[in-house]
Amino acid sequence: MRAVVMHETGGPEVLRLEEVPDPEPGPGETLVRVEAAGVNHYDVNERAREASRFPAILGRDAAGTRADTGGRVLVTGARGCYAELVAVSEERAWAIPDSLSAATAAAIGVPYRTAWWAIVELAGLAEGARLLVQAASSATGQASVDIGRALGATVFATASTGKLDRVAALGAEAFAYDDPRVGGLEADVVFDPVGAETFATSVAALARGGRLVTPGAVGDPTVSFDVWNLVDRQARIIGIGSAPAARATLERLIALASDRRLRPVIDRELPLEQAAEAHRLIEAREVFGKVILRP
Repeated sequence: MRAVVMHETGGPEVLRLEEVPDPEPGPGETLVRVEAAGVNHYDVNERAREASRFPAILGRDAAGTRADTGGRVLVTGARGCYAELVAVSEERAWAIPDSLSAATAAAIGVPYRTAWWAIVELAGLAEGARLLVQAASSATGQASVDIGRALGATVFATASTGKLDRVAALGAEAFAYDDPRVGGLEADVVFDPVGAETFATSVAALARGGRLVTPGAVGDPTVSFDVWNLVDRQARIIGIGSAPAARATLERLIALASDRRLRPVIDRELPLEQAAEAHRLIEAREVFGKVILRP
């Protein structure tokens, strides 16, 4: 089969398309023919500094068909999805209906389960609440906006000036990062995946009893903010780490996407051999939503 393989950590150029042996499913695993693979910022981090063994095939999200039954599935939390075939445990595969395209299914995985875990499960976002999403043009940011809108929250979101119209089209009130109004939004929940560039404003934007949730920092991880803004609001900061791939959560996300209540944004689809370009685009923040690889 063809797969994108890396033999060392480094820049996007370490990703190379190669012919490799087909994976052999082990006990409790199934072989999936990949139709679409989602590219995540997690993959970018792993490529740059975190891969623990080589050669390595990146990719945690995909959609395709089971080789044994022909059933259509979403795969998330697996390894090796930048390939034509991937062997995954049964617990990492979810059935998807014909109404859900492979590209849309592959876009759900990591971004949507991260967003759901952060703003719904941990921060308690509910209908009528006020949600602020920093960096709404990122995959997890767009997913957070989408989930907030679907649940009936009032959604505010930030992005670079050139992306504000697209953010507004998602159903959020859009602000530039440096808009002074952001700090006075009194949001019940804030999702901040950026770090130092936005964190102090995120804290200031909290309502009394508000919750700021962060999955990490795609910008500077060293943050500085006025502690009294947190104390005066009796607010909380929650670091979420890796979101679990709970079966019921993914089933609900699939159902919502199938009914078009969730609408993942796909920035572009690239052939598998352009995985390095996909990583470059994400690192340069030149995408809006999700990049999909097509084997």
